[in-house]
Parts: sequence; C-alpha cells; structure tokens
Amino acid sequence: MRSPMVRGLVGSVVVALASLVTSVVPQSSWVASLPVTGDLRHSLLGRMVGLTFMVAGLGLMAWAWLAVGRRVMAGERLPLLRMTAYWSAPLLLAPPLFSRDAWSYAAQGALVANGYNPYDVGPGVLSGHIIEAVDPMWMQTPAPYGPLPLAYGGLVAHLTMNPYTLMLAHRLLAVLGIVLIAWAVPRLATACRVDPAFATWLVVLNPMLITHGIGAAHNDVLMIGLACSAFAIALTGRWGTAAVIAGAAAAVKLPGGLVVIAIAAVMSPLAGRLLRFASLAIAGAVSVLTLFTIGALTGVGSGWFGALDVPGLVRSPFSIANLIGMAASGVLGWLGEDTAAAQALQIVRLVGMIAALGLIAVLSLRSSIHYAARAVGIALLVVVVLGPSAHDWYFLWCLPFLAVARPGRKLTMIMTAVSLIFTIAAPLNSSLRGATIPILTTTALVIAAALPLLNHLRTMHPARKTAKVPVTAA
Repeated sequence: MRSPMVRGLVGSVVVALASLVTSVVPQSSWVASLPVTGDLRHSLLGRMVGLTFMVAGLGLMAWAWLAVGRRVMAGERLPLLRMTAYWSAPLLLAPPLFSRDAWSYAAQGALVANGYNPYDVGPGVLSGHIIEAVDPMWMQTPAPYGPLPLAYGGLVAHLTMNPYTLMLAHRLLAVLGIVLIAWAVPRLATACRVDPAFATWLVVLNPMLITHGIGAAHNDVLMIGLACSAFAIALTGRWGTAAVIAGAAAAVKLPGGLVVIAIAAVMSPLAGRLLRFASLAIAGAVSVLTLFTIGALTGVGSGWFGALDVPGLVRSPFSIANLIGMAASGVLGWLGEDTAAAQALQIVRLVGMIAALGLIAVLSLRSSIHYAARAVGIALLVVVVLGPSAHDWYFLWCLPFLAVARPGRKLTMIMTAVSLIFTIAAPLNSSLRGATIPILTTTALVIAAALPLLNHLRTMHPARKTAKVPVTAA
C-alpha cells in the first residue's frame, strides 16, 4: 500500500466494514441481521474487535492524508478530488458513524410527513421502526435544525418510512455539501492568494470531513457547503445571490448565516466602518428574509428558534463556557449554595454567548478578502467554544474559512493536528456512554494510533502561498 490513494481507500473500506459492528442501527434493518457482523454486535468481545478495526481504518485514512499533504506541500499536483471520491465511496451505504443524529433526522422527517410540528414534539410521539435507533436523549425533544433539512426529510418520508432509506437520503445532503465545498474552496483560496491545491487537501480530502460528513451524515456539512458557496459567489459580484444562499445556509443550521460577514466585506472592500455596517445590515436583512421565507414556503415554519437550546442538554467538554460553568456549579454546590449552583451553568453560557456576539461584531469590521475569510472562521470557532454546545464535528464549521485565510505554519499544524485527533478519536462518542471497558479500550487504541501520526507532523511544512494555481480535479 505504497500509494496514499490506495491506503486511504483501504482505510475507508475497513471503517465501513467495522461500522457494521460498532454503529447503532434499527433492529429491523438489514445490518442487524448480517451473519457475521450481526453476531459480533451482540457481544462485548465482538464490539471490541469492531472498535479495533474502526480505529485502524481511521488511522490508515489519516496516515494517507498526511502522505498526500507532504506531496502537495512539495508542489506536486495530485488528483485530490478523485481521491476524495474514492475515499468517500465505501461510506455511502454504511451505517452512520460515531453518532445517532442521522436516525433523528429520519424520525424528524417522519414527523413532518405525519403532520406533526417537529418544533413542538419529539420523535417519541411516533412508533415502530422509525424510532428504533433514535438516541433516547432526543426522543422527547423538538428539532433544533432549520426548515430546509426538515422539509427535505418530510418529502422523502412521504415516499418511504424505512429509517435506513431515510438516513441514506440525508447522507445525500452531506454529499451535496462536500461537492459545494469542493467547488468553493479552490476559488476562495485563489482569491486569497493561497495555493488551491493546499486548501483542497486541508479541507476537502480531510478524513475528518469525509468520516463526520458523509460517514455520520451530519447536516452541518450542507450548512458549510452553502456558506462557502455564498462567499465564492459574492466574489463574482453577485452579493445579492450570495446573501440569499447565506440565508439558505442558516436555514440548515443558524451559524451558517455568519458568512454575511464576508459578503459585507466583498460589497464594500474599501469602505469605512459606517458603510461596512450598512453593508452588513443589508446582507443580513436579505439572509434573514430568505431564512423566514424558506420556513414559510416549506410549511415547516420558524419555530426552531425556540428549540435552539436543545443541543445544550449535552454538556460538551469542547465548550469553554460549559467547562467554566460546570466548574463553578461544582464549587458552589460544594459550598452549599445549591440555588446558585443550579444557575451557574446557564449564567456562564449566557456570558459566553454575549462575549461571542461582541467578538463577532468586531470581526465584522475586517476589510480585505482573506481577513474576511479569517473573520468568518474565527466567528464560527467562537460560537463553538463559547456556545452552550460543541461536538467534535462542529470544528468543521471554521476549517474552510481558516484554510483559505493565508494560514501560517503554526495555524496549519494546529488545524492538521485537530483534524487528525478528531478523526481517530471519533469512536469515543455518545454511543459508548457509560460503557467503561469500550471507552478505556478505544482510548488506548486512539492514543496508539494518533501519537505516531502527530509526530509525523513535525516534518511537514505548509505550501507557499501562490496565486491562481488550478487544482487537479481528475
């Protein structure tokens, strides 16, 4: 397996096969009744074997990605988009990786098809196969997503109520998102005088995007793709169209609308602060109007604003606000201040969001194109680390924008290292919740796989920034 393309493809195949053992699936699905992997699913030893192969496959993909990056940084032109297609293909029909969110998407589409308002009720009002694999944590909670994926899920659910088919339909949205990212990133990189091949390697071929995007079928990838496309279209002078697409990105998940920061910079690149805020207000107004129009046209409405706190039910350690809030709550509880302890987390989260909004306002003043890209990337990162909820795949939000914003060696190494860790450590998710032996085993496997790869980063050097270097697409 000397060729990185072959190594990454083999890794992806191993991940797809391991998912037949490790992924949560409806008991009525074909995966649960497979002769060998189906038996492995029902024993602790079998699941440990599956987790071992899963981490090994992810490690192969990460190793291949680093090898490709070394050659790209040396100036070699490689078929990066073809590699992305090859590495993604084995995951297209596999069960969802690392997360049960795709099963929630399927159930929420079924809610829409059955005439329920997904912003008022959770999947628990349904019965049958459609809710077999939904995480119990989300069974009674309303949907925190925008009207676009819900309306799409409702349309597909009118055709079938098979949860696996519905999951695959939502994976198609993730594929569309990656196609949009692959189209936009080279154009944004060229405009920012960054080697588009380097940016394509760092973003599009990134195993974190492939496994969390296509593998886990998260709708975040569609949000990112629409946001990147909005920025790229704004660079052609069609800022009105770009603002509409930004509204569509927000109609998937609200943070996607932050790309209006970059659109405003394109509208008035040499303007002062007053005109910049005016441009931001205009682009923002068009995006918000688009967001509410999509809700009205699809019939789903805009009740999701009331459900935006649902993801905050998970106290993610990736959120700084969560860490500070939980620490303060613990100290206050130890001191006997039970009332204050109960309120501490919510107060800290509120302060975090206020701080995030303040920083976003400052970032909106950025003028040049690459600074605008960096501003959007930082704004999305701030929303993740200061917001009430953060998951490992949320860091994909900022990756395309930071990758095209003339990243230096340190930032490139940080983005590469984070991508490696969040790829290989992805099996340590909620599906292992409370399972001590699988958690300890997977942690040991992740450390064993990640350390050699992280050490490999020392010899990598980012490509020099160049202008208008075409990326090889075939």
